[in-house]
Amino acid sequence: MRQEISGLFFAVTFILSSILPLWTQQADAGEVSKGQIPKDHLATSYKQLPWGVMIWDVPEAVEHLKNDKNVLWVDTRPQSFFNQGTVKNAVPLVYGKKGHATNTLTPESLTQALTDKGLNKNTATIAFFCQGPACHRSYNAAYTAVTEWGYSPDKITWFRAGYPHLLQEVKANAKLKRRAKRYLSDAGIRQL
Repeated sequence: MRQEISGLFFAVTFILSSILPLWTQQADAGEVSKGQIPKDHLATSYKQLPWGVMIWDVPEAVEHLKNDKNVLWVDTRPQSFFNQGTVKNAVPLVYGKKGHATNTLTPESLTQALTDKGLNKNTATIAFFCQGPACHRSYNAAYTAVTEWGYSPDKITWFRAGYPHLLQEVKANAKLKRRAKRYLSDAGIRQL
């Protein structure tokens, strides 16, 4: 009898330990307000959001900017930030939260941006970014693209570090600075 109870306890514990992390991840999934991104999603060791979107920081962004022409870089910050400097070849599509009056990122504008860059929704990667890890704009855009607009999670990326961290890394790294035109817009290069 004791052995049966012990076996049952082990089975229940195993099942709960398997299901509980998935349940808590889903509880974290959703649009957030400014400064409300879950802390574990900001940890550099955390590389995939609960809805399946991969996370890039500066090293991954630099690698894709060097070698991957099949990425659409979407700057979700207000136009004034975009004008001061952005990721090389990024498109400005402002996003805050679903239904926000200032949003210019819509399913239609995203499709048009892909078309304008000669990219295909089914093969291109879309990298959303904004003002840094705690900025909710790109986080929310990645969530909405997958959960409401039908984009595959493996084609959407949250560039968590954002433009300011990329700029800072290019400034600090002599090798990147020499090749800044690969990574930064003309306005960004003027900030070096």
